[in-house]
Amino acid sequence: MQKFLQHAYDHTVYYKRIFDNLNLKPQDIKCLADLQQLPTINREIVLKHFDELVPDNLHTMKYRKGKTGGSTGDPMPYYCNEDVWGYVTANKIVSWKSVGYKYGEDFVALGSSSLFPFGKKSPIHTIYNKMRSGTPLNGMNLTNEICAEYVEIIKKKKIRYLYGYAASIYLLSKYIKENNINLKKQIKACFTTSEMLTDEYRKLIGETYDCPVMDCYGARDAGISAYEVKPGNFFVEYNVIAEVKNPFAENTGTLLTTNFINYAFPLIRYEFGDEAHLTKDTSIYNGQLIKKVYGRTSDIIRLDNGNTLTGPGFTIFMRAFDIIAYEIKQLSGLEVELKLQVDKEKYSKEQEDKIILTMEKFAGKECKVNIVYVEKFEPLKNGKRRYFMS
Repeated sequence: MQKFLQHAYDHTVYYKRIFDNLNLKPQDIKCLADLQQLPTINREIVLKHFDELVPDNLHTMKYRKGKTGGSTGDPMPYYCNEDVWGYVTANKIVSWKSVGYKYGEDFVALGSSSLFPFGKKSPIHTIYNKMRSGTPLNGMNLTNEICAEYVEIIKKKKIRYLYGYAASIYLLSKYIKENNINLKKQIKACFTTSEMLTDEYRKLIGETYDCPVMDCYGARDAGISAYEVKPGNFFVEYNVIAEVKNPFAENTGTLLTTNFINYAFPLIRYEFGDEAHLTKDTSIYNGQLIKKVYGRTSDIIRLDNGNTLTGPGFTIFMRAFDIIAYEIKQLSGLEVELKLQVDKEKYSKEQEDKIILTMEKFAGKECKVNIVYVEKFEPLKNGKRRYFMS
């Protein structure tokens, strides 16, 4: 921790000023209580002081550029060094192993692959999927016909593990159960991610395959990665210290993280918009535990033509365009309204055409899609915005 704080002090304008104004040195911070002397930081502050948060020795590191989605405010750029990426990947491997998965076994990744009906896949992405043996399938629009195709792929490739958006795995599982398809001896575990795994979702998924359902919670900009290694207990990995502030119940409030290995973009006590119940129980795990995550819940939009739309894929979809924020709302059985706050200097008619083409692909050409441009969105009381509404 002190090494990380010293780096932030020595190499960023922002944190040198923070420490100096408080008359503190990194070596003064020796425990969590000391860390709480430092102010929190949020996306608004990061956007305002971005250049001051970039370390002056960034050029000496291997790092990637990231960007948050536009569903909870203006997208925020950030950097992530390769150590963080490697740590998150290792955490996933170890966590999946706890329910029998061996790295390299094939699994279905039911998410937002093949979002666009145009363009080519990256050769690097194809090689990466072959190395990890993942079979990516689009989980944004799951009609009965598409579910039937996916079932055949799962059977033909003898897939034993399902990974993807909670709502997408739920919809596929619902189809399998309603059509009396028996995959209980084949599917060994399901890994859900990106949105709230409701009790309804968990119950149906577990009953469909009679297998463990492991939920995953994470936020890349916050550096947090937590897997539900034991039911009802998300193991927060050791690269971050998590806290809660503004509690509305015991140990429950706004989540803060300090990622001690992201030297490419230091963020101390970072507030990224989620609320959670944080605790410790050394009889289960010698790190921190998240009991429950509040927020980030997406609805499912069911259209009268049989097409079904889920939320998380649209977050990734919208990142491809110069869109500041968005809201998708179902107006009727075959009508959807897409509100967009765009970067007027960069957004183009070509981008609008691609958005309409993609929406037609997933909602169906018979579904009316209304694009409405707005100057800004008003957030909810908790600072968030409902971006996907049935």
